[in-house]
Amino acid sequence: MEIDPIERDPNLKETIQDSERQARERLDRELGEGWDTRLGSCYIFWREKKRILKEKHGIDWKSPKELNPDVIFD
Repeated sequence: MEIDPIERDPNLKETIQDSERQARERLDRELGEGWDTRLGSCYIFWREKKRILKEKHGIDWKSPKELNPDVIFD
């Protein structure tokens, strides 16, 4: 399975982790705790992570679904 190369960049490790934390916090507030156990939650999380990385850091991150279009993640 392919992952975006920025995930392996040690210089971006904190930025990626911080963006993931921010995405989870926002989704917890908006969707309520437990949203991440629902079917399709990975796509919601990836969309939010992508938005944060782009808007706050100018990073064009590709989600696992974008890089692996033939894989079903749920």
